[in-house]
Amino acid sequence: MDKVYLTWWQIDRAIFSLARSVSASFMPDVIVGVARGGLIPAVRISHILGDVEMRVIDVKFYKDIGERMEKPVITIPIHGSLKGKRVLVVDDVSDTGKTMEVVLEEVKRAGAKDVRVACLAMKPWTKVVPDFYVFRTDEWIVFPWEEFPVVSRKSDEQTRKTL
Repeated sequence: MDKVYLTWWQIDRAIFSLARSVSASFMPDVIVGVARGGLIPAVRISHILGDVEMRVIDVKFYKDIGERMEKPVITIPIHGSLKGKRVLVVDDVSDTGKTMEVVLEEVKRAGAKDVRVACLAMKPWTKVVPDFYVFRTDEWIVFPWEEFPVVSRKSDEQTRKTL
């Protein structure tokens, strides 16, 4: 599978574009960031829109590139009620759409009155087309926060002393 590597600059531009699109037609009361990939975009969009309240949901689906579990599993549910709230669910990409289906079900179960989805990217085959997205691709996307692990050459003791 072909990969596309995105830079922090490209992501920053994409997030601003996404926030602009959202604010033109929908002002959320709460933003729900889908961990892990949706957290950075969710936090940035929250700040851009005036520090909108945030919640987090964690859903596991992928084991590796192109390798998924049978179905998505919520590992950290949304805390607190969303009763009567306008909710923007933010993730990095809507690939199969199965993760987003599980998240949307959970957000509605929490009482949200109006739910919209914003993703940086979407795949042409997704079951859930986001209300807001920046680009569409059939390539595997490597976001800058997942490109490579941070490696420390210091011992744990040295690291603690410098923190």
